[in-house]
Amino acid sequence: MKKMFKNLKKVALALPIILVLFAVSCANDDDATGQNFDIALLEARIDEAENLIATSVEGINAGDFQPGSKQSLQDVVNWIYKRIESSKAQADIDDAVVKINAAIDKFLVSLVSEAFPWVKSENGAGIQFSDNIKALYFNDVTVEFQVYIVDINPSGCCANLISSVDPAANGLGVRYFGDGQVEIYAGIGGTWPEAEAPVGTLVAGQWINIALTNNQSTSNLYVNGQLVATLEAVPALSNLPLILGNSPAFIERVSNALYKEFRVWNSVLDASTIQSNIGASFDGSESGLEVYFPLGSNLGSSFSDISGDYTATINGTVEWVSEPPIILLDYTNLNASIQQITDFRTTVTEGDMDGDYPIGVLEYIDSLIASANDTLENETRQTALDDEAARLTDAINLINANLVAPADGVYIDSEDPNAVGLRITPNYTPQGDYTYEFEVRLKTLNFTTTPPIGDIMGNGNIGFRVNGYAELTEENVLNSGGGWNWTNVEGFGYIGPEYPAGTLKSGTWQHVAIVHDNTIMTTSIYVDGEMVGQSTDIGVPAVSGWEEIWLGNSFGFKMNGDIKDFRVWDEVRTVGQFDADIDGTESNLQIYFPLDRVKGIQFKDETGDYAGELRGVIWNK
Repeated sequence: MKKMFKNLKKVALALPIILVLFAVSCANDDDATGQNFDIALLEARIDEAENLIATSVEGINAGDFQPGSKQSLQDVVNWIYKRIESSKAQADIDDAVVKINAAIDKFLVSLVSEAFPWVKSENGAGIQFSDNIKALYFNDVTVEFQVYIVDINPSGCCANLISSVDPAANGLGVRYFGDGQVEIYAGIGGTWPEAEAPVGTLVAGQWINIALTNNQSTSNLYVNGQLVATLEAVPALSNLPLILGNSPAFIERVSNALYKEFRVWNSVLDASTIQSNIGASFDGSESGLEVYFPLGSNLGSSFSDISGDYTATINGTVEWVSEPPIILLDYTNLNASIQQITDFRTTVTEGDMDGDYPIGVLEYIDSLIASANDTLENETRQTALDDEAARLTDAINLINANLVAPADGVYIDSEDPNAVGLRITPNYTPQGDYTYEFEVRLKTLNFTTTPPIGDIMGNGNIGFRVNGYAELTEENVLNSGGGWNWTNVEGFGYIGPEYPAGTLKSGTWQHVAIVHDNTIMTTSIYVDGEMVGQSTDIGVPAVSGWEEIWLGNSFGFKMNGDIKDFRVWDEVRTVGQFDADIDGTESNLQIYFPLDRVKGIQFKDETGDYAGELRGVIWNK
C-alpha cells in the first residue's frame, strides 16, 4: 500500500512537466508551417492580383491604369506572402484576405478617366512645367495646345494662355483681353514689346487651336491655323517657370479655361504643318515632337508626359473635369433693363427751358438701346450682360439728374475712378495757325498719380498740363502750379512751352490761351491775358491717331477741378480777342463748347460739328 502511494506521488509530480512539453511542442508546429490554417481563399486572391499585374497596361490616356498602380498592388502582394509566413492564427489569414481584397478593388478603379484640366480664375492657378521644357521654349520652337475659354473676361488686366516671364522684363508669353484680343509679348531685358491680334480673335465657349512659334528673333501666333500676330523681338531667358494658363510673375493674370493637347516641337513649324496638326492624332514618337501632354485624362496633381522626360505640376485651383462647363447665360436683367429704358423714353420731351430734358436726350437713349440690343445678340459673357443692364439703369438716373439748368462748367474729380473726362469727337489737330482757349478752376493741386500731374486737355499730340504735388509740404506747394503745353512735333517728339510754378492756383477761375503762329513758328501760353511761357522754332503738332479730344484728362493724368468755355480757333488770336462774346458762327472757329447750360450726357457743340460726352464727370449747377 505504501509502495502504491509512493508511485502515484511520482506520477503526479511528473504530469505538469509532461503537459507543458506537449503544449510547447504543438505551438512550435503551428509557427513553423501554418499548414493548419485555411489559406485557399487567400491563394485565389493572390492569383487574381498577380494576373492583373501581369496583364494590365499603365498609361496616361483614358482607359489605361494610372502610372504606379501596378507597383502599389505588387507591394500589397509582397506583404501578403510575408504575412502568411508569420501568421499565428486563422484570424491573421482572414485579415490578409481583407487587405488584398481592398488592394484589388483600389487597383480596378485606378483607371485613367477622360478629363481636362480647368484652370480657374484664381490667383496662382496654372499648370507648371519642368525647367527642361523651358529650355526648349527659348530656342527654335513651336508650342501647340487647345484652349476652351470659359469666361473671356479676365479677373485682372488680362489673362495668360502661356507664359514664362519675370518682373525684370525677361521672357515670352501669350495673353488675351476681355474684348477677345490676343497678343504675343516679350521681355527683352527691360521693355515689353508686343504684337496684337484684332479684337474678337478669341471667343468663349469653344475649343480653339493655339500655336506659338519662336526662332529667337521672330515670334508668330496662330489661332485655328491662321497667322494673327507677328512680333519681331529677341525674348530674354526668364528666371521663372513656364506656366500654362497663368504668368509666373503676375499670378493674378490667370485664365479661366480648359486645356488639352499640349505639344512642344524642337523646330519652327510652317503654317501648313500647323494647320495639318489640327485634329490629328499623336503618340509621342513623331519626329521633332519633344514634349507631349495629351491632358485628356485625370492624372492628379503631378504627372509626366508620354516620354516620361518632362513633368507638369498643378498649382492652385485647377480641377479635372470630364467636359467643359455648360455656359448658360441669363438675359433676364438685360431684357428687363431694355424694357425699362424703352418705357422711359416715351416720357421724355426735349426742350431748352429750365427743367426740360436737354435736346439730344432721345438720340442718346436710342444709342443706349441699340448698344444693349447688340450686347443681347452677340455677347457671350455673363458679366458683360449684367454690366450692360446696370448701365441702362444708371443712364436713366443720370438723365433725370441732368435736366436743363444754368451751369458753371463741368467738374472732373481725379479721385473718382469712374470720372474719365469730357470726350469730344471727332478728334482735331490744327495744322497751321491756331489758338486754344478755356477757363479752368482747379479744386486742388494735390494729385495721387505718379508723377503728381494733371492734364487739363489733350488729344494725344497736343495738350496742357499742370504740375501738382503728392505730399503737402511748403516746398511742394510752392513748386506746384506750373506746367507745360506738350506738343508732339514730327521729328522732334514732345516739346513745347512751359510756364512757371505758381501760375495756376486752386479755387479761382483762370483764362488760359495757347497761341501758335505758324509763320514765325512760336507757341505762347497766356494766363488771364499775360504771357507766361513761349517756345520758338516750333512747328505744328503731328496729326493725332486718337479718336477724341479729352477735357480734364489725357494719358490717364486727370485734373481735379472745373473747365468751361472751351474754344479752338484756326487763327492767331490776340490778347484783346481772348474770351470774346461769340455764338459759334465766327470765321475760323473750329470747336466751341460754352458749358454754361446743362445739356445732358451727350450733346453738340455750338458749331454743330463736334459731339461732347460726359464720361463720369458732372455739371456744376
